[in-house]
Amino acid sequence: MNTKPKLTVVVHNGLANRLLPLVSCLRLAQKTNRTLNIIWNGTPVRSCIRYDGPPCKYYDLFLPHDDITENEHGLTYDREYNFEYWNNKDMVMDISGTGHIYTNYGLYTIISQDDDQTSICKRLCDTISKGGELKFDPICHELGELLRTTLRPVPELQVEIDRMKAKYFQPQRKMIGIHLRCTDGGFLNIKWDGMVAKLLNQSIAWCKESPDHGILLCTDNPKYYVQFATKIQSENQLVFYNPPAELCGTKSTTVDKFNNDKYNVLCGLIEMYLLGECSQGVIGTAASTFSVCGMLMGYTSDTEKKYYLMESEKDIPGFI
Repeated sequence: MNTKPKLTVVVHNGLANRLLPLVSCLRLAQKTNRTLNIIWNGTPVRSCIRYDGPPCKYYDLFLPHDDITENEHGLTYDREYNFEYWNNKDMVMDISGTGHIYTNYGLYTIISQDDDQTSICKRLCDTISKGGELKFDPICHELGELLRTTLRPVPELQVEIDRMKAKYFQPQRKMIGIHLRCTDGGFLNIKWDGMVAKLLNQSIAWCKESPDHGILLCTDNPKYYVQFATKIQSENQLVFYNPPAELCGTKSTTVDKFNNDKYNVLCGLIEMYLLGECSQGVIGTAASTFSVCGMLMGYTSDTEKKYYLMESEKDIPGFI
C-alpha cells in the first residue's frame, strides 16, 4: 500500500485544460515525495459540445502509474465542478507542509514558492494569450518530460501513435505542425480565412522545397483540411490523423463519432503526441492550451524546434 502523503488536483474542461494542471501538480508531487491524486471531473472533456454518450475518463487515455491515483476520495462530480476555487486560473502553491494538499485547479499550470518566479508557468494564461514566438524555460522542459514519459497512453492509443510515426515521421523528414483551434467560443473572432490562406501558401512552398518536407495539420474545422488537401495532394507531405471508425472500442461511425466524447478525446490525444514529433516545431493558436501541450510534447532543453502562437496574420512566421 502506498503510504505517501497526497497532493490532489481536480481538473475540468477540455483535454489540455486538464493535462496542464495535472502534469504541473505531478511535478510538485514528485518534488515533495507525494502521490498525485487526480479527480477527473465527470463533465465531457470536449466540454464545448453536447454529447449523448458517456464522457471520456482518465483511464480511457492513460495506463495506471504507481505514483498516481484517480478519484480516490470518491467525491461527487457536481460538488467538484462547483468548487469555490473554480475561477483561480493560476497560482503559486506552498508545498512546505507535510500534510495533505488539496487544490481545485481548473486551468493551466501551477508552481511552488521554491520555483523560479520568472517562469512563464507562473502566469501561463497571460503568456499564451498573445501571438508570437513562444519561448519555453526549464520548468516547461520538466512538464514536457512528464507528458512524454510518465503519462503513458493505453495500448490501443500507443499502437496508433506508433503507426503514424513509422509512416510519416522518419528521421530524415522535416515536419512542421500546424494546429488551428477555430470553433470554440473564444476563437470565433479570429479572422481565420486570411490566416489559413497565408499558412497554406507557405505550406505549399515548404513542401515544394523537398519531398522530405511535410505538414501535420490538426484542426477542428473540416473545411481547412479540404483547402489544404486540394493544394497539397501528396499524402506523404500533408499529414492528418484519420482514425479508424472503431477506436479503443468506442464503436463510432461517421454519423455519430463527432458526438462521442471518448472518440474525440482519443483522437485529440493522438494528434497531441504527433505534434510533439514535428521536427521543425509547431505553429499553434494563441490561447489554445492544446497547442501548448502539443508543443511541450516535443520540447527538450536542447531542442532547436521553434514554437509560435498566432491570433492574426502578422503572427505567422516564415517557415522554419
